[in-house]
Amino acid sequence: MTKMIHIPIVYENGYILFPAFEDEVSKWSLDAPPNVFAESSTQEYPLGSKLMRGSEVWRYCKNGGTGLDIAAPVQQAAAADAEQDDDIVCGAAAAIGATSVEVTSTAALDASPNDEADNFKDGFLIVNDADGQGQCYRIKSNEALSGTSDSTFTLYDGLTIALTTSSQLGIVKNPYNGVIATKAVVSGMVIGVPQLAVTASYFFWCKTGGPAAVVVQAAIALGTTVCVGTTAAKADPSSAATTEIIIGQAMTPGVLDTESMIVFLTLDK
Repeated sequence: MTKMIHIPIVYENGYILFPAFEDEVSKWSLDAPPNVFAESSTQEYPLGSKLMRGSEVWRYCKNGGTGLDIAAPVQQAAAADAEQDDDIVCGAAAAIGATSVEVTSTAALDASPNDEADNFKDGFLIVNDADGQGQCYRIKSNEALSGTSDSTFTLYDGLTIALTTSSQLGIVKNPYNGVIATKAVVSGMVIGVPQLAVTASYFFWCKTGGPAAVVVQAAIALGTTVCVGTTAAKADPSSAATTEIIIGQAMTPGVLDTESMIVFLTLDK
């Protein structure tokens, strides 16, 4: 008998779960409410799944290859290789409605972990220039990038504009896959704040909206905007902003480096 799942899932303890990618949720065990204060070595929910309780919001993530320190908690998506962003050659023409795109690898792209199959699963492929420009599709699966060969990227949805070998592509992995501590200069999408120290390559719930404990770098006044991007994994006052990213507002004053304050995160709603 096919397992029936109603989206969203409302639990008795007040949590509401929105599993990412509803076409795959039947393979997950979703009967028990998630524990946002626990990590696991095995994946329990689709990456990017959203969990809410009142004003609090979390996203389900996989940690990168380095353990996360709760004393330097602000996290970002893994930095993308410069070659991934744009101008990747489309290896073959693809008609309207096609769900497969040939991506031509390069020596720069053929590097770990891009040389692994499905590294870009549930990430995104865009057409950034030439024929088909402006399209953006979620990736269902992909062959490993290898040398200068073409690798097939399979999409969940069919193309709405045909591609040619003049089309220029960009690819990015799921931002919730392989998260890392924010760099002094942010190098990926800012994700949120974990609520525990997280083991390398483990799965966990990262808080993306609502009250969270954040370590400060300098004094931050109550009620003001809070940013990251000057000091790795720590928050800064908005007056320091140059290339920084706003993560929320101060609910309590930030008074000293290495101590925590409460920030109302506005990265997700």
